[in-house]
Amino acid sequence: MARKNYQKGQLPFDFVAVPKDILRSSEWHALAPSAMRLAFDLMAQYSGKNNGRLCPSFEAMQRCGWRSETTLIKAKRELLECSFVVHTRRGHRPHTADWLAFTWWKLDWEQSMDIGPRGFPYLNFVRLEVATAKTIPVLQKLELPTSKQPSRPTETVALRAVR
Repeated sequence: MARKNYQKGQLPFDFVAVPKDILRSSEWHALAPSAMRLAFDLMAQYSGKNNGRLCPSFEAMQRCGWRSETTLIKAKRELLECSFVVHTRRGHRPHTADWLAFTWWKLDWEQSMDIGPRGFPYLNFVRLEVATAKTIPVLQKLELPTSKQPSRPTETVALRAVR
């Protein structure tokens, strides 16, 4: 007899989905092991509603087993050089931490972020030449419509000095 609270397809544990395009990318393979570990530790913080508020502070990472603040800083710098990680808030001592976001999840924007909701590079890691059939329609939706009139003049005008 089946249990009453059983749901078909439900997993008894939490997991994090990472796009295969990321795992196969040259950027991912070029990362140092400490940067990869930081990426996985930050992914483990993701709850489904906090992309953009993933905290790489030493205090938070000590709970994940990090022992060296210098190694953490180097790993964070290397991770920020990748196209799939964005700095959403710059921390300042003593009470404000850095926040990061992964670009394969939508940004859960908050007013205290240094980045605007429209400035977030969602799915920027996808290259069009290796894009799969599933990602092309999403990318087409993200393309901004071109306006007929430019917002700023495109020609430069020379000014003459009047005497």
